[in-house]
Amino acid sequence: MAVDRNLQPKVVVNPFRIHYWRVAFTKCWVLELVQSSLHRVRLITMMIFALTVSANLQARQPNIVLILADDLGFETVGCMGGETYQTPNLDRLASQGLRLDRAYAMPLCTNSRIQLMTGKYNFRNWKAFGILDPNEPTFGKLFQQAGYKTCMAGKWQLTSYDPPDYPGAQLRRDTGTHPRDAGFDDYSLWHVGHTEDKGSRYADPLIIENGTTKPDTQGKYGPDLWTDFINRFISQNQKRPFFVYYSMALPHNPMVPTPDSPEWKDPANRHRDETQFAGDMIEYTDKMVGKVVDHIDSLGLDRETLIVFYSDNGTNYRVMSRYRGKMLRGGKGKGTELGIRVPAMVRWTGTIKPGRVSEDLFDTVDVMPTLLDAAGAKQLTPANLDGFSFLDHFKQDIPGPRKHVLIHQDPRPGWDKDRFDLIRLALDSQFKLYEDGRLFDLVNDPYEDKARLIAEDDARHAAHRRQLQQVLDTHSDYRRFDPTTVPRPSANESTHGARFQDQGGCVVVEAELLPVPRDESWLAESKINGALGLGYLRSLCQQESFHDEGVTPIEIILDNAGEWKVAVRCRFDHAQGQQRSFSFRKAGQPWTNVELASSLQAGSWHWIDPFSGRLAEAGSGVEVQLKERGNEFEIAPVSSNFKVDRIVIYQEDRAQYALDPRSPPSALHRWASP
Repeated sequence: MAVDRNLQPKVVVNPFRIHYWRVAFTKCWVLELVQSSLHRVRLITMMIFALTVSANLQARQPNIVLILADDLGFETVGCMGGETYQTPNLDRLASQGLRLDRAYAMPLCTNSRIQLMTGKYNFRNWKAFGILDPNEPTFGKLFQQAGYKTCMAGKWQLTSYDPPDYPGAQLRRDTGTHPRDAGFDDYSLWHVGHTEDKGSRYADPLIIENGTTKPDTQGKYGPDLWTDFINRFISQNQKRPFFVYYSMALPHNPMVPTPDSPEWKDPANRHRDETQFAGDMIEYTDKMVGKVVDHIDSLGLDRETLIVFYSDNGTNYRVMSRYRGKMLRGGKGKGTELGIRVPAMVRWTGTIKPGRVSEDLFDTVDVMPTLLDAAGAKQLTPANLDGFSFLDHFKQDIPGPRKHVLIHQDPRPGWDKDRFDLIRLALDSQFKLYEDGRLFDLVNDPYEDKARLIAEDDARHAAHRRQLQQVLDTHSDYRRFDPTTVPRPSANESTHGARFQDQGGCVVVEAELLPVPRDESWLAESKINGALGLGYLRSLCQQESFHDEGVTPIEIILDNAGEWKVAVRCRFDHAQGQQRSFSFRKAGQPWTNVELASSLQAGSWHWIDPFSGRLAEAGSGVEVQLKERGNEFEIAPVSSNFKVDRIVIYQEDRAQYALDPRSPPSALHRWASP
C-alpha cells in the first residue's frame, strides 16, 4: 500500500485525544504510546492538585486570639524574671513563640483598651474614662469586614462609667459603645451598662451574654465562664477564620479568692477583698490563659492560629512582687516602667520561630495594624493610625519599625479619676523623657531613682533629650479639658472629696496619694531608697509659723469609733544645721510641732508619734478619740528638710500590722458620702 508522505504527526494538546500517523503500526508501539500519554496525564493532574492545595493553604486567613490581662505587670511573670508566682502557661507560651520584653501600655485600663481597639493615641479619640467613641472603627468591625467570625469575652466597661451623683456625670453616662455595636458577633461580658449596675466579675458574676443576662451564675466564677464561652465559640467556628478578644478581668482588684484558694470553699469568703489573694489571682490568670491555649492545641489549630498575650497596665500598687531578687511594688497609674511596661508574647506555630526574645519597642497602638496584616486584610487598616505592623518582625529576626513610644494619658473626666493628672512622656531604647524635663537612663536606672536635669546633660544625653522632646512636641496639639465639665480639685476642697477606708482597725495612708497643696509647700517626688509607696511628700517650705502654709488634710472613715493612735513614717536627710520638724493636728484642735530628735539617724525612715514626738512602737503613743465618720487630720511642713512616706491610724491591737512596712495601703474612696 502506498504511503501518503504528506501526513505529519500532530502535537498532543489534549492528553485524552491521541493523534498518530494513519499507517500500519505494530501493536506494541501503539500500547507504549498510550501508556506514555496516560502517564503524562497523571503527572499533570498531580501538579495541578498540588498547586491548588498550596494556593488554598496560602489563601486561608489565620485564626487570631488576643488575650489582654487586667493589671498584670512584667514583674509578676516567671519567664520575664518574676519570682513570686507560678506562671507555667505564660512561660510555655513565650517559649513556643516570641516574647516582647519592651512592650508598653497606658498606665490605666480604659486608656490602653481604647488604643488597643482603635490603633490611635488617646488624645485623638478620647472622650472620657470608661467610654469608647461610638464613631470609632474598632478591630472587631474590621475583622468582620475581613470575613472573620468575631467573639469577645470578659471585661467591657466602655459604655457608661460615671455614677449618677458624680459631678458632670449627666454629660457622659451611656454615651459610649455597646459591645453589639463594636463588631462582635458573640459576646459574654461584665460591666456592659452603668457602673452602679455592674455587679461582681468574680464570684456570682453578673454577665451579659449576647444581650441577655446570663442565668445560673450563683456559686460560679466569672473567668471560668468566659473561658468556657470562648472555647465553645472556637469549637463551633473552627471551619472558618475567627477572631477572639479575651479581655480578662483578672487580676484586677477586688482581690478576692479564686476557686483554687482554700477560702473559696466557704461561700461567705468569696467576696472578701484582701491583698493576700493577689497571688492566687495572678496564678489563676495564668491558668485561664492555659485553658484557652490548650483547647486550641487540642483541636489541632495551633498552626492556623496567631495568639497574642498582652496586659493593659502595671500591677496594682497594693501588690509587692519579687523580681530578679528585688522586691517591687506595682506601678499601676504611674508613668514609671512598673506602670507602663507589660508582659507580652506572640505564638504562631510554624510561622513564628519559638524561643525568640525581642528587645524592640512595641506599643498598644501596634496591635491593630499587626493583626490586620496577619489576617491578609492590610487594605482595611485605617489610614490615620499611630501604630505599625510588626508582622515581619514577628516572622523574621529583623528590627521592628518603632523607634519611640509616646505615653499621653489623661483619664479624666471620670469617677475616681480626678486624682490623676495628665502624664506625657516619650522613650526610646534607652532613655525616657517626661514633659517636665526629667530624663532617665532606663538601662542603668530602670526604676527611675535618679532623674537627670537638663543642666547635667553631656553631649550624648542632650542628643537623646532633643530627639524625645521632638516626639513630645510633634504630638503637642491635643484637646485641653473644659474645667466646667471636668471635676478638678480645688485648693480649698478637703482631700478632693476623698476618704481613706478603715481595714479592720487600721488605716494606712501612703503619702503620694495625698493631695499636694497648690501653694507647693509640699512636692510629690519619685520613690527614694526605703520608701514604701511609689513616692513621698517632700517639704519645700521653711517657715517660722508652722501652720500658715501647706496644710494637707487626711480624711478617714472608720468601722468603729473609740481610742485610736497615730504614727507618721518620716525622715530628714541633713544631719546638721537644719530644722527637722513638721506640724500635725486633729482638725479643730491645736497644732502640735513635732521635732525629730537629733539622736535619730539622718537618711533613715522613722515611725514618729506626732502627738508626743517620740518614736512610735507597739504599746506606746497618745490615744486619740475618733468617730466612725468625719475624722480629719492635717499635716503641714515647717522644715524643708522633712519627708513624709506613710501615715497610719490604728487601734492598739493592730499596732504590729500598722507599723509593718509590708502592710498594703488602705482603699481610697472619692466622692464618698460623709
